[in-house]
Amino acid sequence: MSWFTPTLLIWCGLTVPVLVYGLMGRDTTGRLGGVPRGPLVDARWGWFWMELHAMMVFPAVYLAAGERHRVGDVLVGLWLAHYLHRTLVWPLIVQRQARPFPAATACAGAAFNLVNGAFLGWHLARFADYPEDWFSDPRFGAGAALFILGAVLNISSDYRLSSLRARASGGAVLPRGGAFDYVSCPNLAGEIVEWVGFALMSWSLPGLAFALWTAANLVPRALWRHRWYREKFPGYPARRRALIPGLL
Repeated sequence: MSWFTPTLLIWCGLTVPVLVYGLMGRDTTGRLGGVPRGPLVDARWGWFWMELHAMMVFPAVYLAAGERHRVGDVLVGLWLAHYLHRTLVWPLIVQRQARPFPAATACAGAAFNLVNGAFLGWHLARFADYPEDWFSDPRFGAGAALFILGAVLNISSDYRLSSLRARASGGAVLPRGGAFDYVSCPNLAGEIVEWVGFALMSWSLPGLAFALWTAANLVPRALWRHRWYREKFPGYPARRRALIPGLL
């Protein structure tokens, strides 16, 4: 434990320069007018490679440690529910029309998921100590509500956007309908809410770290997309925000 918490705190702190770099830079994958860097890979297999590590590492570390408990089992189950979809459904079926993106992005995403999965699995198996009534604790209840709300918002918005793009044969589309009438990137907002909920349910530093890293990566991406939509579509709704209605 002497090394675990300081290492996690450093890991959390690294989200600050990542966020700042994202806010100051531009899309480096080439999807939103930027210039892709390095060799490109098919989007389906790039996503599969990234998310496979997330799907496997956290459960594998938790189970290998040999100290299972009810809370850990539930958290791993929710994690798998998210990443089975992200790994096996979203990239291989929904993203078949997506543009290729940099191989470096796929490798960086895989490394990121490996580190976070290892932290989460090791913490839950070795250091987590939940009371018997944790499932009735307000923190767990609020976290579960946010997790479900975020998952529904994320998945429904992803599929709505995918459907709009399919009708446009993969071309640029003006997103509309559902939560897109309020923010430009409800799919990304939903994923952030989802992992904030997971952090509350786990009430752990690794859970917080994962939520922070999710926000540090997705907030700049949402702002890039929001700016791109406004540049691409002159009639883009002026009141629509990037992530939070009326605020951001």
